[in-house]
Amino acid sequence: MSVIAPVHDEAHAIGEFVDRVLRVADALEAERRFELILVDDGSRDASLQIMAACAERDPRVRVLELSRNYGQTAALQAGLDAARGEVIITMDADLQHFPEEIPAFLRRLDEGFDMVCGWRHARREGLLRRLPSRAANALIRAVSGLTIHDVGTTFRAYRADLTARLRLFGESHRYVPVLGALCGARIAELPIENVERPHGRSKYGLGRTVGVFLDIILLWFLVRYLDRPMRAFGKLGLLVSSVGAAIIATLVALSFVHGVAMVRERSGWFLMAVMLILAGLQLILTGILAEILIRVHYAHSGQRTYVLRRELGAKVQRAGAPDERG
Repeated sequence: MSVIAPVHDEAHAIGEFVDRVLRVADALEAERRFELILVDDGSRDASLQIMAACAERDPRVRVLELSRNYGQTAALQAGLDAARGEVIITMDADLQHFPEEIPAFLRRLDEGFDMVCGWRHARREGLLRRLPSRAANALIRAVSGLTIHDVGTTFRAYRADLTARLRLFGESHRYVPVLGALCGARIAELPIENVERPHGRSKYGLGRTVGVFLDIILLWFLVRYLDRPMRAFGKLGLLVSSVGAAIIATLVALSFVHGVAMVRERSGWFLMAVMLILAGLQLILTGILAEILIRVHYAHSGQRTYVLRRELGAKVQRAGAPDERG
């Protein structure tokens, strides 16, 4: 089992966090081998020195020092790349997550799920953090079709074969369950305790709301149109062009009815209609380019548009292979 925790300026909490995780590891020692991967994401305080001391003291602790502050998504990806466990736990190191709940995640995972997400069902943060989070979770559920309550928490358990298919970019650490669902993962959730940070200040605020909204638009595209981008751009292009064409048709009809050169009299409407038609054509051309790019991506990356979980039944005779019956 690998436990991964990104760390950025957590000198006041990291020592206690490591001690609590290692106590959980001691309790599970008879069942699982264990490693704790701490990813230092460009800390400017004494976090790295404290983590290095923990690694010196206990060989189960590994410390990855990133060259600068890349953000939580990159730090999580670094930890996933380095993890050697068949089961992987990700969590925050600021003591808002309780390491003592790790065994409950493992039991839930053993029920046959590929990912178990923590659910902060009784959040202790202030209203300014809880309301935007609830709104974002509701939008993500509507866009993705997921039914879990809390998409954004980092406290999750995964099977390693799932994390091998995940690639995190930008701020996608908040939407890992959606990415897992795109890979066909069976996802469950587990109610967890949640407290306010005992040390330091939160690194999240209302300033990230716009970015979250833009990410939700991207999620909508990934969930519905990743392998058929022309459907998205084509529908939008046809809609915009149709509006432009309808305006021009209306102007022409009014010209015949009233005997007035409506194109000249209503030149603003005419120009807007022409711009809409051109914009629609550009959207359709963008869809064609996106289709070409997605085909190049799948052809050269070796990825498929599906994930095969397993094959049941007799072995299929491959073409050209000798018949075992002689």
